[in-house]
Amino acid sequence: MSSEPKFIVDNMLGSIARWLRILGYDTVYDRNAEDWAIVRRAQLEERIIITKDKGLHNRALKNGVRSILVWEEDIADVLAHIAVVAGIKLSVDFDKTRCPEDNTPLIKVAGKEKIKDKVPPRVFSLHEDFWECPRCGKVYWIGRHWRQIEKILGEARSKLEVYKLKTSLR
Repeated sequence: MSSEPKFIVDNMLGSIARWLRILGYDTVYDRNAEDWAIVRRAQLEERIIITKDKGLHNRALKNGVRSILVWEEDIADVLAHIAVVAGIKLSVDFDKTRCPEDNTPLIKVAGKEKIKDKVPPRVFSLHEDFWECPRCGKVYWIGRHWRQIEKILGEARSKLEVYKLKTSLR
């Protein structure tokens, strides 16, 4: 298995798929995939299944596939849980981040003039760093939403420490 975990997320956890991609993890999400197809793809591609579905989780385990059953509703709790089980980092590495929409690794734009027509004029004037998805063409930057991303990741890191402490006390 490769050093970085790869994931496949069931249809109830699309927002978690987006978060994992932002964090730089190869994460498959198909809202229409059936349980058997998720398990099969996880086997073939050595992916960890992330699910809220106990039936899918049990099916995965019976087939020798790693699976993380999440029950938490809060995004920070779910990310902390995944970090404990799969060892993911709860910080964004801009050299590894992926398109939240289609899982393609983002490419840092060299020379922002190349994306001038793809972002609002105010965004273009306020920011220097942009990342583009070579597949879908979407452009990303560290905008106002970044504070919320950092807040949630900070909460997840704090909760991770609590999870680790609880685990070590057992």
